[in-house]
Amino acid sequence: MQPAQNTPYLPASTPRSADVVLYLDLDGVVHHEAVLWHPRIGIYMSPYEAAGHALFEWIPLLEAALEPYPAVALVLSSTWCIRPGYSATLKRLPQSLRSRFIGGTFHKRVHGADPWTSSMFRAMPRGVQVMDDAVRRKPRQWIALDDDLEDWPEAGRHHVIACQGTMGLSDPEVQRELKERLYRCHALLSA
Repeated sequence: MQPAQNTPYLPASTPRSADVVLYLDLDGVVHHEAVLWHPRIGIYMSPYEAAGHALFEWIPLLEAALEPYPAVALVLSSTWCIRPGYSATLKRLPQSLRSRFIGGTFHKRVHGADPWTSSMFRAMPRGVQVMDDAVRRKPRQWIALDDDLEDWPEAGRHHVIACQGTMGLSDPEVQRELKERLYRCHALLSA
């Protein structure tokens, strides 16, 4: 594949888009950041660093925030795109969210399937991954919920709602900001 201008990948096809897209990280957003992976067990919550926490425990908070905005689409912007993979991840989510997903920031058709390519993608800062995806999808408005703010391009920082990895969406301030941003995106589209 040939690199696109300022973008490391040229999409194989035009990805699905929507007027408003919410880029959703998982670890540190919809559950505590202390998530581990084991080849036999798969993905699980660390019993030591996050005792009493469960995978996807804050999903109901996300569902409640999105409920007034049925047209908001979701894009998975998480290492879960690679492992366990986009489809396997969506199977673990409630139908109310699964139906909103239009893709992930990593896709084998766009980025390639070989281990070197996925390794290069993982090494890319999350903000660059999201910004590249937003350039490909061209939503009119977009928001990113993420706990990884390291090396976000300055041009995209105003799109990010920063989560603290141990609190994610359980933080009332994050909930307030998400509701406010969703309302603003909706109001801008209606204007």
